Amino acid sequence: MTTTTTTPTTSQPSPTQVASRAEGPLRPAPLPTGAGRIGWLGPLLAVLLIGVAVVLGQDAWTRLGGGQNTWLGSAISGLNGLAPSTALAVPAVVAVLLGLVLLLTAFSRRTRKALVLRGDLGAHLTTRDVARLAAGAARQVDGVLDASVTATRRKVSVEVVTTGDSATADAVQGDVARALSALVSAPRVSTTTKTTAKEGTR
Repeated sequence: MTTTTTTPTTSQPSPTQVASRAEGPLRPAPLPTGAGRIGWLGPLLAVLLIGVAVVLGQDAWTRLGGGQNTWLGSAISGLNGLAPSTALAVPAVVAVLLGLVLLLTAFSRRTRKALVLRGDLGAHLTTRDVARLAAGAARQVDGVLDASVTATRRKVSVEVVTTGDSATADAVQGDVARALSALVSAPRVSTTTKTTAKEGTR
């Protein structure tokens, strides 16, 4: 009688799996930030730099061709002989202050417009997504004809048009708060109701 013994084989983990176990779970990505005021300041400075480049380019091209009549030279000649006066000091001070404001604006802190969802996945919602979520929850409430929402990281303002039922405001407040409870730090909810006859705020 012959007995055959089968030895179970175990698959070896891949190098990727070994590295994953050693390093642990991946860290969530940092929350996105807005462009800040540099979003409009950047194009403005770009236009100013293009203007300076055009003036300097015209000056260099003219002088290389043997000419002397340049835009920059004409501007300097026009300022030659001017005596110090208040009319010249005021624009100079304004230009200095404007430059400081632009410099501070460029280095100002960028705005944050994201809120973290509960869980370990690192998912988040932007304030625009939060406003859409709150508006959808408000429109599902009985008696709500329309809803508009504005949201920040700290506050959600809900404005609804109702049929006039006094219980609608409480229902909207509760449903929107439950919809936002999925956030780690849920913003405060403020509800305003409007009807054709009266208005109320909660």
